[in-house]
Amino acid sequence: MSVELISILTAVVAVGVALAGLILTSGRGLREEIARMETRLREDMKQLAERVSRLEHSQAKLEGLLEGLREAITGRVAAN
Repeated sequence: MSVELISILTAVVAVGVALAGLILTSGRGLREEIARMETRLREDMKQLAERVSRLEHSQAKLEGLLEGLREAITGRVAAN
């Protein structure tokens, strides 16, 4: 083999190794970013569930108050 061919093959292998290192490093960074985003999404979903729960509780209280008001105004108990 000629010196020129050996230098070309060495350059191709070096580029391949460099690209493999870059791909592996990028993949690791992406996995870490996805894990952080997943954690944040879980926290956001938990907060949203808590807010919905509080809203449901408040709505039930309002419905009870409205039913009591309706009964007071009409003088009769609403059918369930």
